Amino acid sequence: MKKVFLSFDFEEFDLPQEHGVDIPLEDQIMVSAKGAERLLDILKEESVHATFFVTGVFATHAPQILQRLVDEGHEIASHSMRHSEMQPTDLADSKQLLEQQTGQPVFGYRQPRMMPISDQQLYDAGYQYNASLNPTWIPGRYNHLRKPRTPFMKDDLLQIPASVTPWLRFPLFWLSNHVLPQWLYLWLVRRTLRYDGFFITYMHPWEYYPLNEHPEWKVPCYIRRSCGLTMEKRLRNLILMLKQENVVFSTMNP
Repeated sequence: MKKVFLSFDFEEFDLPQEHGVDIPLEDQIMVSAKGAERLLDILKEESVHATFFVTGVFATHAPQILQRLVDEGHEIASHSMRHSEMQPTDLADSKQLLEQQTGQPVFGYRQPRMMPISDQQLYDAGYQYNASLNPTWIPGRYNHLRKPRTPFMKDDLLQIPASVTPWLRFPLFWLSNHVLPQWLYLWLVRRTLRYDGFFITYMHPWEYYPLNEHPEWKVPCYIRRSCGLTMEKRLRNLILMLKQENVVFSTMNP
């Protein structure tokens, strides 16, 4: 039985800051919270469970979203305390905060922007898996072409990489679903799913907010033009295609 692991990074919308725009935290939370409601509606309608990597800042400022994740049976994992910077205590602090607010254990972690993180520090903080690896080359970010492209153990910690195509290691993460024609993205996902027997990807809540209405935030047009209703349609199409493959949708920690 083929498995699909959808995951979402629930974080404050700080993307404009990468393009020199200072956006208030209140607006960052608002954008992500409204987008979260839209994508959660789709998952609920389609009876799909997923894993959500949540920052401490987002959890603190959008407790209604966190409660909805609990009520609807999704897995909650850590995405550090904040998305823009990291302190040495954030691994343990974010785990503790999420567990206190949800009453559930937190097993997984994803580093913001999929940047490197110490597996030993994660293990010492009590995590069981690390989903911070995109095993491909993203110019200006990282080069992981020599890393394993399927789950593996390292230093007593399960590593769960995002899916890439088996031949050229083309990434199948959120950005690919924006820039590629969707028929091509779905075709690549289907081929990878059939080859590996599973599919793992990640997205963000702010992708489901109409960013095209806010050019002042200077989000690149190749991202914002497909946000909002277009991305809602693309998520539905992805789920429909996957259901046609007779997959089981699962959380990373079942």
